[in-house]
Amino acid sequence: MNAFENLVTWRESSTSGEAIAAALDARGPEQAAADAILAPAERIVITGAGSSYYLAQVAAAAARASMGRSVIAVPLSELILRPDGVLVGVGRPGGVARPGLEPVVIISRSGSTSEAVDVAERMRVAGHPTVAVTCRGQSPLADRADVTLVSRAGDETAIVMTRSFASMLALLLDVVARLGQDDALSAGLRRIPDRWAEARAAAEVGRELGTTDWSRIVILGGGPAQGMAAEWGLKLTETSQVATNAFEPLEFRHGPISVCEPGMLVVGLVAGPGAAEEVAVVEEAARLGASTWLIARDEGEARGTTGRLSLIGGGLHPSARLPLLAHPGHALALSLALTRGLDPDAPRHLDQVVILGAE
Repeated sequence: MNAFENLVTWRESSTSGEAIAAALDARGPEQAAADAILAPAERIVITGAGSSYYLAQVAAAAARASMGRSVIAVPLSELILRPDGVLVGVGRPGGVARPGLEPVVIISRSGSTSEAVDVAERMRVAGHPTVAVTCRGQSPLADRADVTLVSRAGDETAIVMTRSFASMLALLLDVVARLGQDDALSAGLRRIPDRWAEARAAAEVGRELGTTDWSRIVILGGGPAQGMAAEWGLKLTETSQVATNAFEPLEFRHGPISVCEPGMLVVGLVAGPGAAEEVAVVEEAARLGASTWLIARDEGEARGTTGRLSLIGGGLHPSARLPLLAHPGHALALSLALTRGLDPDAPRHLDQVVILGAE
């Protein structure tokens, strides 16, 4: 077994397909209780920190599209430091907590992250119903939330999030599909386990690309994929410490495209409405000298691409394929870390759980 296959982080990422399937198979009173809290809400807040915040961004964007109501994603710290900018009736003169305040979905792999526990307690006091999403049902967050959805198969020992991200995302997208009565999204999610081979094939491309020590990497994603792009960027930063940025594809044209040059890599995560316009941005980056890798659903969406191409989720709802996109990003990040002589199982300055105030 070589150094790559021997990585704990890679082995756990490679079981993401099983963890996704287990999350989608989960059925019980918790799902019904979560639906009861979220279904009547006109506005929902989803929150997390680090990878969990980017997961919140993906889920919120997918929910807005499928449910047709206001769903926002904010970092946990905003609910602690600036709640008046997020919540109704909190922090404003005369603001009074009242029944019907928007529910808050709190995401934390461990259920022990100090900000997540703090937010759950603050929301309880303020009268906001809470739904926790975690991989550990026996945790301080689960103890404080009104309802807890658990992806037990998503739990992991790696410091950076891998299968936990993909499985908790699938779990939340399943909630979105139910509440939005989005049959196409629901059907697409059920087909994910059968499409895992596509994620593995794309991961092989990522692993190969990671053998080049890129000067900079840019990840492009729009709509729900914007949060996925940010998560790819975080994984690359955590493990390989390469200069990485994530942008909405057309926003990349408004200034950042000036960084394009030989020796840098631009990755495009495209699907659904706007795919043709987003592919055009990736192609423009290629003309300016950057190497490119496009991950689309099918050949039709990828029409015109001249760089590396991976196809994931052809025929699926654009949001249903998103849990499959995490694994190729892990492959690129871990491979690049090894190329740069780093140990991605022990990223610098990081622990698995962030406890504020810890020595």
